[in-house]
Amino acid sequence: MTKLTVLGAALSLAAIARALVLPEAAVNQAPLAGTRDDDPADLHNVMFGSHHLDNDDEGRSAAESFFDAVSSIRGHIHEDFSQAVADLVGLGYTGDHFGSPAGHGHHDESSYTIYELISKSKYTTKFAKLVDDHPGVVELLNSTDSNYTLFVPLDKAFEDIPDDHKKPSKKVVEDALRYHIGLGEYPAKRILHTYTLPTAHDEELLGGEPQRLRTSVGLGGVKINFYSKVVAADIVAKNGVIHAVNHILVPPPYLGRIISLFPDRFSTLLLAYEKTDFVKFIHGVNLKGSTVFVPTNGAFNWLGPRANAFLFNTSKGRKYLKAILKYNIVPNATLYTDAFYDKRDDKDDKSEVEPLSHETFDLPTLLGDAHVSVDIARVFGFASIKVNGYSRVVVPNGVGKNGVIQVVNRIPLPPHKGHRHHHSEQKGEIEVSDLIKRLEPYV
Repeated sequence: MTKLTVLGAALSLAAIARALVLPEAAVNQAPLAGTRDDDPADLHNVMFGSHHLDNDDEGRSAAESFFDAVSSIRGHIHEDFSQAVADLVGLGYTGDHFGSPAGHGHHDESSYTIYELISKSKYTTKFAKLVDDHPGVVELLNSTDSNYTLFVPLDKAFEDIPDDHKKPSKKVVEDALRYHIGLGEYPAKRILHTYTLPTAHDEELLGGEPQRLRTSVGLGGVKINFYSKVVAADIVAKNGVIHAVNHILVPPPYLGRIISLFPDRFSTLLLAYEKTDFVKFIHGVNLKGSTVFVPTNGAFNWLGPRANAFLFNTSKGRKYLKAILKYNIVPNATLYTDAFYDKRDDKDDKSEVEPLSHETFDLPTLLGDAHVSVDIARVFGFASIKVNGYSRVVVPNGVGKNGVIQVVNRIPLPPHKGHRHHHSEQKGEIEVSDLIKRLEPYV
């Protein structure tokens, strides 16, 4: 295998490492984080992936703005550390340290399992040592009953773990290890057309379904969960494939915690939660996964000044504001671009969204019998998601412990009772009277 240079730029691993070794600190990781050192031309690809259809100027602007917001939190999370870790350029990994590069023969030509390869490699000793302490993970990575994809952190990824860290429970460590293992074989060619992939970490708050990893592909390479970059790809094993990554992958925190990490993007939404005491309400709802449509500050601005003044500044309006918040949450159904976990009372199903399809999902919300319509169009690896026909998902698949975040550029609103017509994206503003008519049956 030809020499692979690492595609990383300087970014502290402290937040990720601390989250791994301190269970209660896991919520402090930046799950959508990136680095300012990425090429600005690559920002759109980082956020959407090169295979996202909505690549107009407005979508690009939203992506770049959100990416900057994500990056800006880096200083806060890393304030206890003097400098970022040096990048990994020049370490010169080659396939000889692991096995054969994918695409150069069949699996039966590789004589080692994934576990055996990482145990033999001098670049993955720390991860292998953790695996050795968990027999169930060893068994999984040695099994030839199924194929797996391992995103293995290089030893460099462990350097910022504090020497005096609090030892996590064995379960926390095993969950994190399993989160690095993809179910099925995902060589680089397949990842080019993949948005999320299931892992060996089953998440109770998703109804026992596999927690997923988010993948994105850009000019800078492949990133996992926004912050971990693939630095060596397609190492073939007897039972799957290995990709080396430069950051530890940590099971994501709760959706609410993710939203709260980015107040400069979602401050209006966070204010809405506060004004309506929504956190108290949602904590009383028993959920097995969820899809949360998260409007940016710009999405609230789209409603217009009069509607916002009514919603936020009047006692009557706050009742309607709470109805909007309820409408933007789909309970017990977690919809990713390429997978659907359906845990509603009358269903218990998971399915993959077909790669060549235009599929419409009619989903219940927390707002009574009001449903939301979600269109996912996928053609030859390109995808677009729209909600109620006008609200576009501009940052898809923010994976969370208890569901998924789909960031939208317009606030999804229910149509008038008994009508299927939705508010037009072109109007740019909604009258208070129209807002009341739409929401009054549910308030």
